[in-house]
Amino acid sequence: MRAPIRTRTLRALFWISLSLLALLLGGVLLLLAIEWRPAQVENTPLFGQARKRERPSSLRLLTWNIGYAGLDADADFFMDGGRMVRAPSPERVRQNLAGIREVLRQHEDADLLLLQEVDRDSSRTFGIDEAQEIVADLPGYAWSFAPNYRSRWVPWPLLDPIGRVESGLVSLSRHRPHTARRLQLPGAFPWPVRVFHLKRCLHELRFPGSDGRDWVVINLHLSTFDRDGRLRRPEMAFLREHLTHLAQEGAHVIAGGDFNQVFPGVEEASFGHSDPVPDWRMDVEPGWLPPGFRWAFDGARPSLRAVNRPWQPGVNFTTVIDGFLLGPGVEAGEVRTLDLGFRHSDHHPVLLEAHLASPDREE
Repeated sequence: MRAPIRTRTLRALFWISLSLLALLLGGVLLLLAIEWRPAQVENTPLFGQARKRERPSSLRLLTWNIGYAGLDADADFFMDGGRMVRAPSPERVRQNLAGIREVLRQHEDADLLLLQEVDRDSSRTFGIDEAQEIVADLPGYAWSFAPNYRSRWVPWPLLDPIGRVESGLVSLSRHRPHTARRLQLPGAFPWPVRVFHLKRCLHELRFPGSDGRDWVVINLHLSTFDRDGRLRRPEMAFLREHLTHLAQEGAHVIAGGDFNQVFPGVEEASFGHSDPVPDWRMDVEPGWLPPGFRWAFDGARPSLRAVNRPWQPGVNFTTVIDGFLLGPGVEAGEVRTLDLGFRHSDHHPVLLEAHLASPDREE
C-alpha cells in the first residue's frame, strides 16, 4: 500500500509545482505585456493656437511642478516619510487645481509655461484631466503633453496602492513650435520595479528666433528617491551631452524645470528647518555645466519643501531645485521664485526673463 500512496504524493507535488511555475510564468508574461516602453525619440502632438507670429529675441518663461494638484500645504507623501498616497478627495484636487490655474492666468503674459507632474487619468487624482482643465483657461497657447509616468496599476504601497497613473510634462508656448519632441532619458530601476515606475524624459520645443537661429526650450523633471544618484547621474550626463550638441548646432537653448538637485551656491541654512535633511537630497556635481552654459535660479527663496509632514514654516526642510539653464548667447534678466506658501503644490513656480545677448557679447 505504501507505493501507491507515495506515487499519489509525488504526483500531487508535481502538479502543485507545475501550477506554481505556470503562475510565475504567467505573472512574468503579464508584466512584460503591460510595461510601457516609450521610444527613445518621438514627436508629441501639438494642440491649440499660438497667437504670436513674430520671431522673438527675448522670452518670458514660467516653470512649475504642480505636484499633480495633490501635494498642497496640508499634504504629506509616503515616499518622503509621510502617509498619504493620493489626494484625499476629488474636491481637494479641484481646489488645488483652481489655485494653480489662477496663478497661471495671472502670468499668462509668459511666452512659455513649463509644467511638471500634470495628471491626466490617474487614480491618485480621481481621473481628473488636469492638462485639459489648465489649457482651457489659456487661449493663445500651443501646447503639448509628454508622458513620463504611465502604468495600468501601481501595486504599492500594498495596503493602499497608487493604482492607475497617467502623468507627465505639459509645455505651452505662445510661439508656434515647428517641432515638439519627447526624448527618453537613460537609467531605470531594476525589473520588475521599473514596470510600475516613471520613465523620465525631456520635452523639447523648437521655434525660430529673431536672428534666424532656432530657440530650443526644454521642459524637464529629473529623478528623485534614488538616494545614491544612480538614476540622476546618467540623466545629467545625457542632458549635458544633448545641450552641448544643441549649442554646437547654433541653437539658442533654455532648459527649465525640476532638476531634483540643489543648485550651486544655494545657502539652505538661510531658509531654516528643524526636520532632518532628507536622504534624497543631492547637489549638482561640481564642473557639470556644459561649455558656455549658466544657471538661472532664485537662491533667495526655496522652490521645494519636503513632504514628510504638512507644511510648517521653519520645520520642513526646504531648498532650491527648480530653475533654468541658459545656453551660449542667452542672458537672464529677472529670475524670481513666486513664494505662495506651498498652498497648491510642494513646489513654487519660478519666472525667468531671458534675451539674446548682443553679438559682441556672445561666447
